[in-house]
Amino acid sequence: MSKDFSDESAALEATVMEYMTAFMRADIPAVLATYAEDGVLMAPIGPAIEGKKQLAEMYPGLFDAVDFNMVPKVTEVLQTSADWGFVRSATEGTQTNKATGDTETAKYLELFLLRKSETGAWQIVRYNTTQIPAA
Repeated sequence: MSKDFSDESAALEATVMEYMTAFMRADIPAVLATYAEDGVLMAPIGPAIEGKKQLAEMYPGLFDAVDFNMVPKVTEVLQTSADWGFVRSATEGTQTNKATGDTETAKYLELFLLRKSETGAWQIVRYNTTQIPAA
């Protein structure tokens, strides 16, 4: 595959790590800042959440219900064109149900599809996460 664009893999990874850091802090404005306006979250919690408006409505409920203490690890970064790329990650740690206080070990695999915005910032346009069942 010929590459006729500048390698911005570090910027792709940085955007995902910004998301993950904000997520672990339950910082909703910072989480939303990493998404494109048409961003979509596909998670095991239900149907796809489409657009920043729906994302802004979903994240408060998630953070009110669960406390995440996780460590993400980027496993792959691939820029496919000047404006598109993806990042895979694996996240491990614990999550605590705030209503019951129950804490469990948790592992997730994530796939982020990113697009460069008109301002040159990389943004999440699709985020797919799946929880790995405990062994």
